[in-house]
Amino acid sequence: MTIEVADLVDAVGVARLLGLANRSSVSVYQRRYADMPRPVVDLGPGRPRLWSRRAVEAWASSTDRRTPQQVAKEELEELRPLLNGLPFAKGLFRATYAGARQHGRGRGKRSRELAPTRRAAFELALEEARRHDPGFTVVLPPGWLDAE
Repeated sequence: MTIEVADLVDAVGVARLLGLANRSSVSVYQRRYADMPRPVVDLGPGRPRLWSRRAVEAWASSTDRRTPQQVAKEELEELRPLLNGLPFAKGLFRATYAGARQHGRGRGKRSRELAPTRRAAFELALEEARRHDPGFTVVLPPGWLDAE
């Protein structure tokens, strides 16, 4: 494999390409996204790591990098007018859905054994809301549960 020296970027450059606040955020992304390009040059702990600029740019343009919190918030906004039930059950549904979605997508050390899908978060949230309001319903748009 031939690497063009001009194509190499360090963690500061990767952070800049991805719009991250600082170079230490690159390590967070490496843990969060298994498909993120790895350094092409890694000289060991405390030494420089270099990435291919082209690989990082290609990955960034093809990857959904919204935070789990952003994803949950956007999905709940779509559902807000479709929730039918007692106010407490609506709030419980939203809180459970947001928590489940964030944990499922977060891939962190404390993530739950929950599929990172809308369907898994929805089913858990619906079950929780119906414990407090058996008549609680959500009218879903066609295909909403299958969208990712």
